[in-house]
Parts: sequence; structure tokens; C-alpha cells
Amino acid sequence: MGEEAERLVVVTGANKGIGFEIVRQLAKEGITVVLTARDATRGKEALESLKSQGLHTVNFHPLDVASQESVLALAEWLHKTYGGIDILVNNAGILNLDKDVTFETVKPVLDTNYFGVKNVTKALLPLLRDDTAGGAQVIVVASRFGQLKHLENKDYVKKLSDREHLTEDFVDSFVNHYLKDVVDGSQKGEGWPNWTDWVNSPYGRSVETYSVSKVAVIAYVSALHNTLVAQLGSGKKINVFSCTPGFVATDFNNNRGTKTVEEGADTPVWLALHSPKEGTGKFWDERKVVDF
Repeated sequence: MGEEAERLVVVTGANKGIGFEIVRQLAKEGITVVLTARDATRGKEALESLKSQGLHTVNFHPLDVASQESVLALAEWLHKTYGGIDILVNNAGILNLDKDVTFETVKPVLDTNYFGVKNVTKALLPLLRDDTAGGAQVIVVASRFGQLKHLENKDYVKKLSDREHLTEDFVDSFVNHYLKDVVDGSQKGEGWPNWTDWVNSPYGRSVETYSVSKVAVIAYVSALHNTLVAQLGSGKKINVFSCTPGFVATDFNNNRGTKTVEEGADTPVWLALHSPKEGTGKFWDERKVVDF
């Protein structure tokens, strides 16, 4: 396997579904993978399942991406155990199915899908090794629901489209604005993702919040790319990508999807293995850069 066999990948939210399949496919390549999951029991069961398939390059560590204490514990363990990592795949995400949009239902989704991604990435960035083939990588599993065509607020669409000038502070303000509007009960008139379209969807209005969180992480990847270029210059190789697995049938969406987990894992795994430099900071679908 050459250089690829020496690489270390960390995958969040990986005890089942797309995350588990990402781990499985990478382990089949002989790559060392750290599988993380919020539930330690389920994470260990996933690890044993992989080992029963003859995949012995996988290790497990618990991780709750919404807990700073848990994130820092993972970072410390990775540093002590491996010294550094080569690829981070931010896959962990939640969707509160069939629930109305209230602070109580919205806050956990944003804390996991957006702020969790930021917390994990920030904590593990110092551990990323850029001296392997292709450089270090951060891959964020997003969604087609995060594309700007779902956002009706024209001012935000214009500003978020200017990807070369996006900042993490601006993306934070976008997310916090949505949360404030939820608390105030005013989000219906503020141009958030196709509010009326979600009401009669199979998922209820919960998709509205999920969409906001995925708009945010796709924008965050562009902002992170801008930050890395400004801080590290062009010489240090840390490539960052967001991607969609497509509409995958898992218990995440009550198995309503049209793609298998194997198909859903294809693009994030391909990015991990190939690290295409021309697409850093961009959004990927079916191994291609597509519009945000």
C-alpha cells in the first residue's frame, strides 16, 4: 500500500451508517483509522464488527463533538498515541425528525452539525501532518440541503457566494442569527431555507434547521481554507473539502434514501485517498466540484 498504509484517519460519528462505511472502506485500503462515536458501547461494537471482517487497522475512541471536554480528550489521546494525524473526516451529524422548530430542537442540531465540526477541527488542526503525500486533509460531510439554492435570504446568498472572502466570524453570525430568529419566532419571514417547502415534507420543518447547519459547514470549509492560506501560506499543505454523500438510505432519514451507504461513502473516501488540490475549499458531489 506504500505511503497510504502509513496514514492515519480520524472519522467522527462512525459507529453506523455513512461514517461506519467510510471507516470500513479506508481500512480495506490498509489505512489506520480511528473510529469515533458518542456512544462508547456502540462504538466498540462497530469496532468488533470491523475486526470480524478482518479489518485490524481500526481503533476506537469515544467522542461527543458537542462537548469541548470530549473533543480535547480525543486530541490529547491522539497526540499521545499517534503523535499526529493525516486526515480528519467530520461526519457526525444529527437531524431531529418530525419535530417543530424550537430552541430546544434547533440548538442540538447546530451544536453538533456546525459548532461540533468547528470544535473538532480546531482541536485537531495542530495534529495534522502535512509531510505525507498530498498533504493533510480536513473533509466535512455536508449535504445538498446546504446549497444556497435552498436559502431565500438574498443578502446572505450574495455574501455566502463570495467564498474567497468568507470568514469564520461571518459564518458564526449567520448561524447565530438563525438561532435568534428561532427564539424570537421570526424565522418564517427572514428568508431561511424554503420555510414553506419543509412544512409538508416527510421530515417536517426539522429540515429547515438541518439545511441551515449544512449551509454553515459548507461555508465554514471555504472560510477555513481562507484562514489556512492567510496563516500558513501556500507552502503548507492542508486541504479542506466539503462534500455530499447524496440521498443515502440510513436510519438517519428512516431509510428513505435512494443510495446505499457504499455509494454514499464513495466521494469522502475518494477525497481522502486522492486529495485533489484544485478543489480545496470547495463543495463536492459525485467526485466533482459543484456549486455551493
